[in-house]
Amino acid sequence: MAMPSDDGVGLRFTVLGPVQVLVDGEPVVVGGPGARALLLLLILHANQVVSVDRIVDGMWGDDPPATARTIVHGYVSRLRRVLEPHLGLAQLLTRAPGYQLRVDESRVDLFEARRLWDAARGQPSARRAELLRTAAGLWRGPVPVNPPTDAVAVELAELRLVIIAERIEADLELGRHAELIGELRNLVREHPFDEVLVGHLIRALYRAGQRADALETYRTFRRRVADELGIDPGPPLRELHESLLRDDPTLREPDQGPADPVTVVPAQLPPAASALTGRDRELAWLNQLADDQDAVASTVAVITGAAGVGKSALAVTWGHRVVRRFPDGVLFAGLRGFDPNRPPLAAADVLPRFLLALGVRPAELPDEPGEQGALYRSLLATRRVLVVLDDARDSEHVRPLLPGGSGSLVLVTSRRRLDGLVARSGARPLPLETLAAGPATRLIVDAAEMAGVPITGRQAADLARLCDHLPLALRVVAARLAVPSGVDELVLELSDERTRLAALDLEDADTSVRAALDISYRGLHPAIGGAFRMLGLVPGPTVDPHVVAALCGTDVAAARRRLRSLAEASLLTEAGAHRYVMHDLVRLHARDLAVTELSPSDTEEVLGRLLDYYLSACDQSRRLLHPPRDDLDFRARHPRLALPALVSAGQALEWFDAEWPNLSELLRATVLAGRHRHAWQLVLLTSHYLTTRSTYADWSHWGLTGLQAARAVRDTEGEVLMLIVLATARSRYGRAAEALEDAQLALRLATELGDQRHIYAALGNVGGCLYEQRRYL
Repeated sequence: MAMPSDDGVGLRFTVLGPVQVLVDGEPVVVGGPGARALLLLLILHANQVVSVDRIVDGMWGDDPPATARTIVHGYVSRLRRVLEPHLGLAQLLTRAPGYQLRVDESRVDLFEARRLWDAARGQPSARRAELLRTAAGLWRGPVPVNPPTDAVAVELAELRLVIIAERIEADLELGRHAELIGELRNLVREHPFDEVLVGHLIRALYRAGQRADALETYRTFRRRVADELGIDPGPPLRELHESLLRDDPTLREPDQGPADPVTVVPAQLPPAASALTGRDRELAWLNQLADDQDAVASTVAVITGAAGVGKSALAVTWGHRVVRRFPDGVLFAGLRGFDPNRPPLAAADVLPRFLLALGVRPAELPDEPGEQGALYRSLLATRRVLVVLDDARDSEHVRPLLPGGSGSLVLVTSRRRLDGLVARSGARPLPLETLAAGPATRLIVDAAEMAGVPITGRQAADLARLCDHLPLALRVVAARLAVPSGVDELVLELSDERTRLAALDLEDADTSVRAALDISYRGLHPAIGGAFRMLGLVPGPTVDPHVVAALCGTDVAAARRRLRSLAEASLLTEAGAHRYVMHDLVRLHARDLAVTELSPSDTEEVLGRLLDYYLSACDQSRRLLHPPRDDLDFRARHPRLALPALVSAGQALEWFDAEWPNLSELLRATVLAGRHRHAWQLVLLTSHYLTTRSTYADWSHWGLTGLQAARAVRDTEGEVLMLIVLATARSRYGRAAEALEDAQLALRLATELGDQRHIYAALGNVGGCLYEQRRYL
């Protein structure tokens, strides 16, 4: 494991002591207490967006000055000047609704200390003591205690004390009791009510042959807490005192030689969700899986789904319900596969924890991960254990943690599909979708009732729908219902697509739909992430590989791989053969990313590529339905575009059927973007399909939209063609008088243009309308 560098080279941030920015070991002038307070807040939430409201509250509490926001902007400008020479290493970004400090966490002493502390868990005593000693050595003194750092100072001091206490415990295991006594006496004087330190001091004294001093230390502590706090020592300390009185052999030197692992029944599941709604089918599936466990190897199930869909809640809730099926215990590890602040927890870090939970003594832990894995599989070979591996990054992340026996069941959750685990380890996939409308609505109704907020069934259904029935979004709305702001106002806020994601954030919690989706996005390969951003600009509900190939400027095979990757990351759902759909909240997030990370010119270019593709594909398809009477040929304009392989009228109709919702949204987006010539051309290219499939309302809407677009740019040819489309529609549905007016106007304009083809087409419409009205002369 890499140790922190002590050479002081490069940029570093320190908060374990005075808040500083160091460059090559030398402090850089940041500013006064206010600027340092802001820097502290941003460092504590590194790589997260911290809202301006949260900053103001953190810096001034309930009494901010009237110019608080202006002051914060000034401090931000100052910090940016400090960081400007080091943009490759740290950057202070404006991210609605506040700011984000992007920095490699290895350059922050607090995160380095936490990494070392985390890495020490489950390690042999000597290694654990070494890592914890290094972590504690990162403190350079107390954090200055003044608002807003007073609460932070207490937390950091407590973290330091916990690390020191765990290092002392490791040193006691190594038999260093005599040299620890002086340090422990000083620590107990500084922290007289810390029972962990008192217990360590008692053990050190006893093992050093000072039994009387050990007993007196306990008696002194018991009198102190009784006199000053009115309580007795806690159960661990009382049990230690009883062990002292009877000279329990376990208090002696820790190294008593090798011993067999003790059979322990672990119970590591975190608390279950307070209520799990709408998952009866999935719970039944898991129950059946447990009933049908493999008689040869461990049974593995993989719960997959989008961020916020409730994978962890399902796994933990089911685990609690079936714990009696697994008499040898339950192991749980949060693998942090998609944690934005910490790296994934490797199997090499999990195995020691599992072995300790299964009764292996620290001194007996193998040093090598391979040996640890072998011991883990041996211990579980004849046991019936439930192993829950939450938030896995990929298949290789969990494979070393799979038991080898036949009695255990492994439940994995991941945002990715983990196809490798399914293929190589026989895992059973359980894709988790958003809730059905009924359970989602009930969840909102129940939350409103608990909060005492009156709500109608329609309001609850609207809120559930606007949450896209996503459990995480529903929980956010449930929390917001507890704040008396009005149900109608909440519905209105969520109804506006521009504010919906912001409305689904909770300011002072880790519960944020936007943050959950952003974690999935940030973990994508750059090419896949680029495709995801561009899909945010696609107005239609579905996409296929040809669309993505056109947007990304790649071939269809590469586009198909990108779509599969997005589906594996649960950012798209396969809706049919090579056709994918994006849930509403995911689409809004992709659109926001496109707006913030693509320039206006790039956005305009993406819409242009999309139009080029659809105009060309529509042109190809209409020619299979009926020979055109105009000279528009988009296939010739864009010969390199990959188009669907259609060879018959039936295939062309099927393509139009599948793409019609997309084409309808594309027409609307084209008009809004002011691309009026493209709009009427799109109407013309779909007119043969409109003739075959659509209702009058649909046909007339398209024709009127195209006519308005042509007139908006004074395109006479487009106006003639759209009038002919309208005249055909109205004539088809028995509106001969209106059709005749359109046809006569088209004829007049075509005559002015002098275009014989359009004159003949308009004359045909006029003749047809007169014939329908029986006006033969």
